[in-house]
Amino acid sequence: MTGREPDESTWRVRVMSPSDLSPADIAAWNALRAGHPDYDTPLLSPEFAKAIGGVRRDARVSLIEDAQGLAAVFAFHARPDGLARPIGVPFCDYSGPVVRADAALSLKDIVRLSGMGGYRTYSLLDPFHKFAAERTGGVTSHLVRLEGMPGDKYIEQRRAAHPKRFKNFRRLQSLMKRDGYELRLSWGPLDDKLRDALYGFKSQQYRASGLVDLISAPMSRALLDAIQAHPGGFQASLWANDQFVSADFGFREGAAFHPWIAVYDPAFSAYSPGNLLQKQVIREIESLRLECYDLAEGHDHYKKYFTNSGRTMYGADVTVPGRRGWLLSAQSALWKLSGAGREGSATSRLKRRVDQAAVCHDRFSDRLADLVTALRERGVSATPASGHATEAD
Repeated sequence: MTGREPDESTWRVRVMSPSDLSPADIAAWNALRAGHPDYDTPLLSPEFAKAIGGVRRDARVSLIEDAQGLAAVFAFHARPDGLARPIGVPFCDYSGPVVRADAALSLKDIVRLSGMGGYRTYSLLDPFHKFAAERTGGVTSHLVRLEGMPGDKYIEQRRAAHPKRFKNFRRLQSLMKRDGYELRLSWGPLDDKLRDALYGFKSQQYRASGLVDLISAPMSRALLDAIQAHPGGFQASLWANDQFVSADFGFREGAAFHPWIAVYDPAFSAYSPGNLLQKQVIREIESLRLECYDLAEGHDHYKKYFTNSGRTMYGADVTVPGRRGWLLSAQSALWKLSGAGREGSATSRLKRRVDQAAVCHDRFSDRLADLVTALRERGVSATPASGHATEAD
């Protein structure tokens, strides 16, 4: 795609709150998602945008149409500085516009038509490679796609591919049984009792690691509470007798589940409880009525043994002509001059940590306190300890 400005006469643009989407808008959006398997994630669905819009007044959806109909849908947070942020940040393992394969739109075009000065994300999906000139990097997530295969057969295929690893999983499960624990899987809405256990362990994990505590930070906690109350809120948890072992919690749409919060009771750490949970979810996946179980990116050392597919995510930091775009460009230039343009550098990690604190805490004093904690505990890190990616944006 080129960097030319779009001919606005070609496009009809409607920017609205997710709550104002009509049934026809929702149907057209879902039809656009059906154009590529990468778009089948719940995080790019109208229902997710509506759930987030219920607690975030800055949530917006841009519908861009041409003579053929809907060409692109862009769900985002419209921040006062003109920077569009991914919808659901920091819980947006996948982000960006959903586009029609033949739509002649660059990422800058979409941002400009949506009335924003820029857009920054670390989790852009670009299945049609329309934004190749505007994106950076490329990381593949971990996804279980059953495609009609029974869970037992799928597990057997993974075992055949990684026999030593699965032999160890069986050994750990047998060890739990010898120690008097019978495992069972539970799933469905997240009730308050399980929530308190889940969030308690996760908050401890974040704090001990010096990471942004997504459980207690006001803005991120509001999103978690919204999803718990939504019909799409879903958990799968592993229990030893009546004791909590491990769980995944996140957003579900139909047969696709994308957990955000993955946690276990440290008392069971010797049994590799996260691996046992994933194995049990897949084995019983027909009962859960799932076809896709998305483990996001990161922690390749254990996720890769269970997954057979993935989506490629990119970074993007674009600005458009105009005063707000110029100010955002100047801000980015200052970060680059200080070294943030080098992936993995201390300055780039600092930038991501500052960005993540900005979308988790609404008060500057809390953001500053978070940065002090990060520097004191472990230098600077923006990557949650769960292994489920979150948007440090």
